[in-house]
Amino acid sequence: MKKSNILVVLLVILSIFSWGSLFKTYGRYIYNELRDYYLASHSFYFNSDRLDVGVKNEELDNYSGVDPYTITINMNSYKNNFVASSSDIDYDITYECSSNATCEISKTSGVIYAASHTDSFYVTITPNENLSDGDTIWVEVETTSKSPYKKTLKGRFTLRVGKMGLGYEITDVKNRAYFDVNFTNTYDFYTVNEAFSNYNVGDRIDITTYLGLSDTEKDKCSSAVIEIKFDPSIAVLDMTNEAYINNTSSTTRDIGGYKYIDSFIFKVEALSSKSVRFYKSNVSNDYTYPFNNNESIVEVIYH
Repeated sequence: MKKSNILVVLLVILSIFSWGSLFKTYGRYIYNELRDYYLASHSFYFNSDRLDVGVKNEELDNYSGVDPYTITINMNSYKNNFVASSSDIDYDITYECSSNATCEISKTSGVIYAASHTDSFYVTITPNENLSDGDTIWVEVETTSKSPYKKTLKGRFTLRVGKMGLGYEITDVKNRAYFDVNFTNTYDFYTVNEAFSNYNVGDRIDITTYLGLSDTEKDKCSSAVIEIKFDPSIAVLDMTNEAYINNTSSTTRDIGGYKYIDSFIFKVEALSSKSVRFYKSNVSNDYTYPFNNNESIVEVIYH
């Protein structure tokens, strides 16, 4: 066989493989679209804010690498704001966790009732070994409806450890009265803000030394100083939380003749977390951040 003929045959074979891979990819897409159309024609809607028919990937950078991280997954039987399934939908929940983490799930099955059209569950992932910057832990979640029709939704959540420092997240669920802003401080030292004894402003103190200081001396140091600003017409501060009770300063705004807190500054101890709760003026909103929303409902400033 001539070399030119051999080349033609090879090109044909490569083309077949290339088109085969392409057809396989699009075939799967077309199958999923047709199946969704079929299910919709039977008024069956099985959806989620964080899972999809294909594996939906979400990543969180600057994870502390220390604390448990809880992911809220909301399920629904809506097509849109006006159309929803008319029957209850039973579904199973399974998950797979990376080997360097431990995962817990709030339940292994659920029901989206026709009366409410919503349901939710929680997955908590915790490192089971020491992690370094750049390391990741992940959990993959799968939900499969059992009745009246079968449909599977998947999602993979990856947490990547960032540099030592400060970070926060907002955990929320639609139709819940409140949301929490959770702050994490991964610094392992304190900074002197006011000179005392043999220490000058700007000096760093390790945790062991800090714990041996008097209360007066501790007040002159900080590991993390955080300012949080918010619109009290949208989010009303729970004034019973520890962060606000021990705040170093705060400001208010007048709304309808009443004063509402709209910002305050507080400290977070080294290698620890602190949570601030707010009550929503519109419970139908979900302010989860950074998953779900690219912008935060609160403004956070690190001093």
